Amino acid sequence: MKELFDVVEDFLSRVIQHYGIKVGTIIIGGPAVEEEDVNKPLFVLIVIKGVKKISFLARQEIVEYFMKKVEAEKVYANYVISTGHRPLIYTLLVDPLELEYHIPLVVYLSTKGVLVYGNMEVPNLSSFGNVIRMGEINKGDVVDL
Repeated sequence: MKELFDVVEDFLSRVIQHYGIKVGTIIIGGPAVEEEDVNKPLFVLIVIKGVKKISFLARQEIVEYFMKKVEAEKVYANYVISTGHRPLIYTLLVDPLELEYHIPLVVYLSTKGVLVYGNMEVPNLSSFGNVIRMGEINKGDVVDL
């Protein structure tokens, strides 16, 4: 696990160095943290002010840019040598205003993840309604959405 966290630390320090005070919160979580297994995925949520106008595809290009910088480092090589594969790090860049959209990964990380930078309040989950299975709705029934 140390090798994985070293790679994540290098990656996140580059993001913080580049964006500075625009970075509000960083949360990590997922099966890699919960089960302490480097062969499981690690999810990283980075909240950066001003990325709302950037498409999700372009945001992933930003993530890949920083990951390519890390790939040239010895920390990354040590991880690949010890595990035999690229780190399973999945990163999501969001704007602070997008935290209220109830994106499933954001809700999961904000409730079960580990805060590694900044501060964050758990999003208000009271707006979630009940789950309705479409197969259980009879023809002609009125359903409140």
